[in-house]
Amino acid sequence: MRRAGSGVERTGLTSFPDEGVAESFESAQGVHGFPALVDTGSAVDLRVLPTRAEADAEHRLGVRRLLLLGISPPWKQILARLTNTQKLALGHNPHGSVPALLDDCLAAAIDAIRDDAVTDRDDHTVRSREDFEWALSAVRTHTTAKVVQVVGLVEPILAKHLALTNRLAELDRSSSPAIRPMLADVRAQLRELVRPGFVADTGLRRLPDLDRYLRAITHRLDKAPANLARDAQALEQVDLVEGRYADLLDALRPAQRGAADVVDIGWMIEELRVSLFAQTVGTAYSVSPQRILKAIAKVGA
Repeated sequence: MRRAGSGVERTGLTSFPDEGVAESFESAQGVHGFPALVDTGSAVDLRVLPTRAEADAEHRLGVRRLLLLGISPPWKQILARLTNTQKLALGHNPHGSVPALLDDCLAAAIDAIRDDAVTDRDDHTVRSREDFEWALSAVRTHTTAKVVQVVGLVEPILAKHLALTNRLAELDRSSSPAIRPMLADVRAQLRELVRPGFVADTGLRRLPDLDRYLRAITHRLDKAPANLARDAQALEQVDLVEGRYADLLDALRPAQRGAADVVDIGWMIEELRVSLFAQTVGTAYSVSPQRILKAIAKVGA
């Protein structure tokens, strides 16, 4: 694929290509591929990838990088609009510093603004220079307000995460060995939900769901000690689908793991956890192990 696409691939781009980025590519030898802007940290590369799902996932990140390069983040205005409570809450984060967390919030805000700006495409991808300039103009206009909105959603998540972390430490000291498998599972779940980069990876639309998942964990910790056998039975169902999902991820190329249908399965597993451990919290949709296994089989086919 790299050989076939070598004529169109470019490296070190810091602005959107004037000619745009085509949705598909076919070489003279009949090799089919899918062009995408790939984020390399300080720039993007134009590459031809073997599947549309990989190209779409990488291209969204590449466009985000170019949008970030096209603005000077208005941190002074953003910080002026945060409350003291919010600033204090941001100090408890998995990123290692408040600036790193704010950069994560900025990335989530830019993704949301871009998706709102490009409404004529179902997948919200930016493929033309005109669409990119429109998205960049929207980012320059709305970044401050959108980052403040994101921080407002992240603050209660970090507060719940801190409370859960402290509670797990207390349970470790005071509980019997029988509860340790449940505690280990909760810790592993928290590490996946709230980690460096979690804000942009979750996305503005799903941040309220993430808050709900943390509420469901609190509910589980409240109820499980009184019925560890029931909790263990539910955990067996989660372990089954998580194992199959891990096998699927291992079988995919790294870029494929960011495809929307693959990522959605991970969120389905979180909804399953809510349905099994905290029914009263409520799920966003009907979910079961069978539905998740069917989704895994479809992606892996």
